[in-house]
Amino acid sequence: MKIKNILAIVLCSIMLTGCWDKVEIDKKSFVSTVGVDIGKDISKVDELKKVDPNDPFPERRLKVLNVTFGYPNISKLGPGKEGSAEEKTIVTEAYSVEDGISYAISKSSRNIHLGHMKLLILSNEIMMYPEIVKEVVDYFQRQPLINRMMLVVIAEGKAEDYVKFKPEMEKNIETYISGLMENCTRNASIFPVTLNELLISLSENGNAIVPRIKLDKEKNEVKLSGTVVIENYKIKGILNQVETSDLELIRGKLKGGKKVIIKDGHPIDYMIEGIERKVSVKKINDDKLLFTIDIKLEGRMKEYATDKKVFSKKVLAEIENNIDNSLSQECEKIVKMTQQKFGIDLFGLNEYIEKFKPKLWKEIKDDWKEIFSSSYVKININAKIRRIGITK
Repeated sequence: MKIKNILAIVLCSIMLTGCWDKVEIDKKSFVSTVGVDIGKDISKVDELKKVDPNDPFPERRLKVLNVTFGYPNISKLGPGKEGSAEEKTIVTEAYSVEDGISYAISKSSRNIHLGHMKLLILSNEIMMYPEIVKEVVDYFQRQPLINRMMLVVIAEGKAEDYVKFKPEMEKNIETYISGLMENCTRNASIFPVTLNELLISLSENGNAIVPRIKLDKEKNEVKLSGTVVIENYKIKGILNQVETSDLELIRGKLKGGKKVIIKDGHPIDYMIEGIERKVSVKKINDDKLLFTIDIKLEGRMKEYATDKKVFSKKVLAEIENNIDNSLSQECEKIVKMTQQKFGIDLFGLNEYIEKFKPKLWKEIKDDWKEIFSSSYVKININAKIRRIGITK
């Protein structure tokens, strides 16, 4: 009987499965990139607070946002044609993201579909309006069909310019930015943030870190330019590429990258291939916390000088010790800067205490920001050189 019941359920699932929206694929515009800018009526946003919820609201009265949709021109695809299509755009003025989508549909002969989005670009200007950012984030959080694995970046300048930008190596900005993110194993100053990761971070305390992109109009290129630190849905500060790399190292999430030290006047490039982090905490002086972060690194030496011999265990141990001391000082410096300049825990220390020291977290969670800013953080690096390359 059980087998018959299971077969009946499977047959019903097969027979009742179909195209629920009854829209042919050639009648859809598959949006790959969305850029969100402030609108010309952003200065009037406080007027919304005066509107009685019982009163009718003229939807087109306030143009708070400029929402730009980028989508591939699928009419250029087909047998014997190239595998990627050129990007086209629709620019809308709206009071919300949903209103922008409605307006985009009215300007398109095809149905707008957001299920295949790959990139969300927020302008740095919109990040100066936390209440508007909350509305934008809330929209993407509520939509079940939105791709939560899409990448999120914050752009210097207008997001519309980036959606319309035509990279030399790719046909659209989404593919180009995705490629840069994928190269994070070779460039530690680049790390991806997905929409899902952003939503989780913001939902916890309104804080997050997001990659920053910059458009160089003279060179006609877009490049990743550090990391934006967000506090309470507003930009708190910016980390440069070196600081971003150190941040990921301390967080234990560095997937790769290069660190360099100078020895005997020569640079030694150390390529990181593995990382392991361990955190411990204890109280000192009854009102201070001391965090110890032990980081084990594995990697290979890429470059030194041809007349330097590194086969000796003593020489390798000396170089490893130099790397340990250099990176420890570098990381402790970024921790102090973060404590003093931002006062935001970007290293996941609160998550560690909440998970492994619940009693301590219960005592300090209400004053965590102040406690973090005054805590001592000791970082111990233990780097190992596993390969030195080919030598004569």
